[in-house]
Amino acid sequence: MTSLGEGGGRILVIDEERTTGDSLGLILQNSGYSVNVVYNADEALTKTQTGGFDLVIADIRVPTVDSLEILRQIKQQDADIVLIVTTDYPTLETVIEAIRYDAYDYLIKPLEKADEVLAIVGEGLRKRRSPLANHQGHRDSLPSDKVPPAQVHPTLKPLST
Repeated sequence: MTSLGEGGGRILVIDEERTTGDSLGLILQNSGYSVNVVYNADEALTKTQTGGFDLVIADIRVPTVDSLEILRQIKQQDADIVLIVTTDYPTLETVIEAIRYDAYDYLIKPLEKADEVLAIVGEGLRKRRSPLANHQGHRDSLPSDKVPPAQVHPTLKPLST
């Protein structure tokens, strides 16, 4: 786990499904990233307190705690960390909540296209390293009632009226 993909990056994968978490971790490791995989909220919060991660990929449904609470706590520890949310059960409500917690992207499982996942991870890590992105547009409190349009990921298009 010492080689780092595309300029490096420490990634934490949080997924209650061991097979999914391990598979995603292996894809990321094989691409050169430093990866830790955890399977529950307690492990996730412990790792983020001591880990110095650049990016977190978190399943919305993690046992023992509301996963959106995990995102909130991770963002409190490191406001610039990049969050990517995954779920088996996409709903508009979970997308909105993920955006409120400043998630960079939202992936629907199964994650069958490794190249797409790697592209999103690479983009997220570039965002993390960008001084302009890290110091522009952060909100003082999370979640807010309104998400500024500039904070919405470019793949989410506004609805026409």
